[in-house]
Amino acid sequence: MEQIRLLSRREKEVVTLLLQGKSNKQIALSLGVSERTVEFHLKNIYAKLQVNSRVELILQLGKATGDITEKPVESTVDIVVKNVHNGNQPATQSRSAQSLKNTISTIKKELAMTKTIVLEDVGTFLRKHPIFFSLLVFLAVSLIAHYLIVDFGLYFWLSYILLGLLLGAGSIYFGLSWSKVTAGKIYFRPLVIASILMLFVLVPVIDLILLNTIAKNAGQVSLTLGHISNKAMWLVGLDGKPYLYSVYREGHIFDDMFWLYVPFLYMVLLFLIGVFSSKRLNRKKLASA
Repeated sequence: MEQIRLLSRREKEVVTLLLQGKSNKQIALSLGVSERTVEFHLKNIYAKLQVNSRVELILQLGKATGDITEKPVESTVDIVVKNVHNGNQPATQSRSAQSLKNTISTIKKELAMTKTIVLEDVGTFLRKHPIFFSLLVFLAVSLIAHYLIVDFGLYFWLSYILLGLLLGAGSIYFGLSWSKVTAGKIYFRPLVIASILMLFVLVPVIDLILLNTIAKNAGQVSLTLGHISNKAMWLVGLDGKPYLYSVYREGHIFDDMFWLYVPFLYMVLLFLIGVFSSKRLNRKKLASA
């Protein structure tokens, strides 16, 4: 088939294994990739070969086509190429532009495929090593909490309560879902993880809203947490407009390390509570069944 030439090297390998009667799982094991990556390749193959299913693909290619990764035999038919001119533009420029367009399109597709494969491989690795993934998530979230408390500065107890609720709820939910994680039933999608992390943006946003409403009307606000003291004062300038005069943040090295370890240990503790609660619920379900 002429469309075979449109397939990439990896797509040809997938088709070759498919024609040998292998399933998606067997193809994934043979190529050392995940099943989702194989499905991604098959989707592109269907589009390029203009088929809608595996059966149509097999019927169109035939089981006796051999290894399609081999280089196609050069045609012995003489082809007469006519020079086509468009005004004063030579035909070679038109062919060059089309060739460049095809090259760019191919590069974009290959980059998209490479990105998908890399993300799938990372997801597969994380599913095989869930403990490593958990520690990585806890560390990342702890660094975010540390930045909000020590570097960014929070001025209201409501912000700390909201931050604690987000950390606690996420940790407990993660613990309750631990059995699914270890069974590989949950896929770690970067977009979902990024969306969850973006929830922590609500904390400084709410704090800034309160700072520009309640604190602005009161004139000043201060909060002391251990050796950390945050203070903001609203003054009136010469033009009659209020402005934030100064913010004081004082702390020690002890506080800096303290607010890094405490969120981490807090999340790990609630995560373990979620794990044990999930196991207990599963035992009760099995006992009742």
